Amino acid sequence: MSEKREDPGFPQGEVGERMLKRMNTSHAPLRDWGLPHYQWQDHLHILDVGCGGGATIKDMLGYSKGSIIEGIDYAEKSVEQAKLYNAEDLGTRVFIQQADVAHLPGEDNTFDLVTAVETVYFWPDIKAAMKEIQRVLKPGGQFMILCEGSDPDHLDWPEIDTPLTIYRPEELVTLLAQSGYQAASYDKGPGQFICVIGQK
Repeated sequence: MSEKREDPGFPQGEVGERMLKRMNTSHAPLRDWGLPHYQWQDHLHILDVGCGGGATIKDMLGYSKGSIIEGIDYAEKSVEQAKLYNAEDLGTRVFIQQADVAHLPGEDNTFDLVTAVETVYFWPDIKAAMKEIQRVLKPGGQFMILCEGSDPDHLDWPEIDTPLTIYRPEELVTLLAQSGYQAASYDKGPGQFICVIGQK
Protein backbone atom coordinates (compact mmCIF):
# COMPACT_ATOMS: atom_id res chain seq x y z
CA MET A 1 0.00 0.00 0.00
CA SER A 2 1.24 3.45 -0.83
CA GLU A 3 2.24 5.94 1.86
CA LYS A 4 2.09 8.73 -0.70
CA ARG A 5 -1.60 8.77 -1.52
CA GLU A 6 -4.73 8.59 0.57
CA ASP A 7 -6.42 5.23 1.05
CA PRO A 8 -9.70 5.34 3.01
CA GLY A 9 -9.65 1.55 3.06
CA PHE A 10 -6.56 1.51 5.25
CA PRO A 11 -5.42 4.87 6.69
CA GLN A 12 -1.79 4.94 7.75
CA GLY A 13 0.95 7.41 8.50
CA GLU A 14 0.66 11.17 8.31
CA VAL A 15 -1.33 10.94 5.07
CA GLY A 16 -3.91 8.74 6.80
CA GLU A 17 -4.08 11.01 9.83
CA ARG A 18 -4.82 14.07 7.70
CA MET A 19 -7.41 12.13 5.71
CA LEU A 20 -9.22 10.87 8.84
CA LYS A 21 -9.41 14.38 10.27
CA ARG A 22 -10.83 15.68 7.01
CA MET A 23 -13.33 12.82 6.69
CA ASN A 24 -14.68 13.56 10.18
CA THR A 25 -15.88 16.82 8.68
CA SER A 26 -16.60 15.82 5.06
CA HIS A 27 -18.87 12.92 6.09
CA ALA A 28 -20.94 15.12 8.40
CA PRO A 29 -23.72 15.67 5.81
CA LEU A 30 -24.13 11.88 5.44
CA ARG A 31 -24.28 11.39 9.21
CA ASP A 32 -26.67 14.32 9.67
CA TRP A 33 -29.00 12.87 7.04
CA GLY A 34 -28.66 9.18 7.91
CA LEU A 35 -28.47 8.84 11.70
CA PRO A 36 -31.98 10.26 12.32
CA HIS A 37 -33.40 7.22 10.48
CA TYR A 38 -32.93 5.29 13.71
CA GLN A 39 -35.51 5.62 16.48
CA TRP A 40 -33.18 6.89 19.17
CA GLN A 41 -33.69 6.11 22.86
CA ASP A 42 -31.58 6.71 25.95
CA HIS A 43 -29.17 4.20 27.50
CA LEU A 44 -28.38 2.17 24.38
CA HIS A 45 -25.41 -0.10 23.81
CA ILE A 46 -24.00 0.71 20.38
CA LEU A 47 -21.16 -0.59 18.21
CA ASP A 48 -19.66 1.49 15.40
CA VAL A 49 -17.87 -0.79 12.94
CA GLY A 50 -15.09 0.86 10.95
CA CYS A 51 -15.12 3.88 13.24
CA GLY A 52 -12.53 5.81 11.20
CA GLY A 53 -11.71 9.15 12.78
CA GLY A 54 -14.39 8.80 15.46
CA ALA A 55 -16.92 11.45 14.41
CA THR A 56 -19.83 9.00 14.13
CA ILE A 57 -19.26 7.92 17.71
CA LYS A 58 -19.23 11.51 18.94
CA ASP A 59 -22.42 12.29 17.00
CA MET A 60 -24.24 9.30 18.47
CA LEU A 61 -23.33 10.29 22.03
CA GLY A 62 -25.59 13.29 21.47
CA TYR A 63 -28.45 11.22 20.08
CA SER A 64 -28.68 8.84 23.02
CA LYS A 65 -28.32 10.08 26.60
CA GLY A 66 -26.40 7.68 28.82
CA SER A 67 -25.47 5.40 25.94
CA ILE A 68 -22.33 3.28 25.83
CA ILE A 69 -20.66 3.29 22.43
CA GLU A 70 -17.93 0.92 21.34
CA GLY A 71 -15.91 1.42 18.20
CA ILE A 72 -13.70 -0.89 16.20
CA ASP A 73 -11.47 -0.41 13.20
CA TYR A 74 -8.87 -2.67 11.68
CA ALA A 75 -6.52 0.25 10.97
CA GLU A 76 -4.30 1.25 13.89
CA LYS A 77 -4.25 4.87 12.73
CA SER A 78 -8.07 5.00 12.78
CA VAL A 79 -8.19 3.63 16.32
CA GLU A 80 -5.61 6.20 17.43
CA GLN A 81 -7.48 9.12 15.86
CA ALA A 82 -10.92 7.96 17.05
CA LYS A 83 -9.62 7.77 20.61
CA LEU A 84 -8.18 11.29 20.38
CA TYR A 85 -11.42 12.63 18.89
CA ASN A 86 -13.47 11.12 21.72
CA ALA A 87 -10.92 11.65 24.50
CA GLU A 88 -13.45 13.40 26.75
CA ASP A 89 -15.67 10.31 26.99
CA LEU A 90 -13.05 7.60 26.50
CA GLY A 91 -13.22 4.93 29.17
CA THR A 92 -16.62 6.04 30.48
CA ARG A 93 -19.10 6.11 27.59
CA VAL A 94 -16.71 5.36 24.72
CA PHE A 95 -14.52 2.28 24.23
CA ILE A 96 -12.46 1.85 21.05
CA GLN A 97 -10.22 -1.01 19.99
CA GLN A 98 -8.53 -2.49 16.95
CA ALA A 99 -10.54 -5.38 15.51
CA ASP A 100 -11.95 -6.78 12.29
CA VAL A 101 -15.64 -6.92 11.39
CA ALA A 102 -15.23 -10.59 10.50
CA HIS A 103 -14.24 -11.35 14.13
CA LEU A 104 -16.01 -8.93 16.45
CA PRO A 105 -14.91 -8.88 20.11
CA GLY A 106 -18.44 -8.58 21.56
CA GLU A 107 -20.44 -11.43 23.03
CA ASP A 108 -23.70 -12.68 21.49
CA ASN A 109 -26.79 -10.47 21.91
CA THR A 110 -24.86 -7.43 23.19
CA PHE A 111 -25.80 -4.38 21.11
CA ASP A 112 -29.03 -2.48 20.46
CA LEU A 113 -27.54 -0.86 17.36
CA VAL A 114 -24.56 -1.48 15.10
CA THR A 115 -23.54 1.23 12.62
CA ALA A 116 -21.30 1.06 9.57
CA VAL A 117 -20.64 4.48 8.02
CA GLU A 118 -18.67 4.59 4.76
CA THR A 119 -17.05 1.22 5.38
CA VAL A 120 -18.91 -1.72 3.79
CA TYR A 121 -17.10 -0.97 0.51
CA PHE A 122 -13.93 -2.46 1.99
CA TRP A 123 -15.23 -5.66 3.60
CA PRO A 124 -13.71 -8.69 1.80
CA ASP A 125 -16.63 -10.98 2.75
CA ILE A 126 -19.69 -8.83 3.37
CA LYS A 127 -22.03 -11.76 4.08
CA ALA A 128 -19.72 -13.11 6.78
CA ALA A 129 -19.46 -9.62 8.27
CA MET A 130 -23.25 -9.21 8.28
CA LYS A 131 -23.66 -12.55 10.04
CA GLU A 132 -21.06 -11.59 12.63
CA ILE A 133 -22.86 -8.29 13.25
CA GLN A 134 -26.12 -10.16 13.60
CA ARG A 135 -24.47 -12.38 16.22
CA VAL A 136 -23.62 -9.45 18.49
CA LEU A 137 -26.98 -7.68 18.02
CA LYS A 138 -29.67 -8.16 20.62
CA PRO A 139 -32.94 -9.72 19.37
CA GLY A 140 -34.77 -6.89 17.65
CA GLY A 141 -31.55 -4.87 17.39
CA GLN A 142 -30.77 -3.00 14.19
CA PHE A 143 -27.82 -2.71 11.83
CA MET A 144 -27.54 0.63 10.03
CA ILE A 145 -25.40 1.12 6.91
CA LEU A 146 -24.69 4.63 5.63
CA CYS A 147 -22.93 5.19 2.31
CA GLU A 148 -22.09 8.17 0.14
CA GLY A 149 -21.57 6.01 -2.95
CA SER A 150 -24.32 3.68 -4.16
CA ASP A 151 -24.15 3.66 -7.97
CA PRO A 152 -21.05 1.89 -9.31
CA ASP A 153 -21.85 3.03 -12.84
CA HIS A 154 -21.69 6.73 -11.96
CA LEU A 155 -18.88 7.21 -9.48
CA ASP A 156 -15.80 9.38 -9.96
CA TRP A 157 -13.82 8.48 -6.84
CA PRO A 158 -10.01 8.49 -7.16
CA GLU A 159 -8.16 5.20 -7.43
CA ILE A 160 -6.96 3.71 -4.12
CA ASP A 161 -4.82 0.73 -3.15
CA THR A 162 -7.47 -1.17 -1.16
CA PRO A 163 -10.02 -3.11 -3.23
CA LEU A 164 -13.54 -1.76 -2.86
CA THR A 165 -17.06 -2.68 -3.96
CA ILE A 166 -19.84 -0.13 -4.42
CA TYR A 167 -23.24 -1.60 -3.50
CA ARG A 168 -26.63 -0.46 -4.67
CA PRO A 169 -29.17 -0.25 -1.83
CA GLU A 170 -31.19 -3.10 -3.28
CA GLU A 171 -28.09 -5.30 -3.20
CA LEU A 172 -27.47 -4.52 0.46
CA VAL A 173 -31.09 -5.32 1.35
CA THR A 174 -30.75 -8.66 -0.45
CA LEU A 175 -27.48 -9.42 1.31
CA LEU A 176 -29.05 -8.66 4.68
CA ALA A 177 -31.93 -11.01 3.93
CA GLN A 178 -29.51 -13.73 2.81
CA SER A 179 -27.54 -13.23 6.02
CA GLY A 180 -30.59 -13.94 8.18
CA TYR A 181 -31.95 -10.49 9.05
CA GLN A 182 -35.71 -10.51 9.58
CA ALA A 183 -36.42 -7.10 8.10
CA ALA A 184 -34.42 -4.80 5.84
CA SER A 185 -35.23 -1.54 4.11
CA TYR A 186 -33.48 1.45 2.59
CA ASP A 187 -33.87 5.14 1.93
CA LYS A 188 -32.12 7.34 -0.60
CA GLY A 189 -30.91 10.84 0.16
CA PRO A 190 -29.03 13.61 -1.65
CA GLY A 191 -26.72 12.50 -4.43
CA GLN A 192 -25.87 8.85 -3.88
CA PHE A 193 -26.53 8.86 -0.12
CA ILE A 194 -28.20 5.69 1.16
CA CYS A 195 -29.33 4.43 4.54
CA VAL A 196 -29.93 0.68 4.79
CA ILE A 197 -31.29 -0.84 7.99
CA GLY A 198 -31.62 -4.51 8.86
CA GLN A 199 -33.22 -5.94 12.00
CA LYS A 200 -32.30 -9.09 13.86
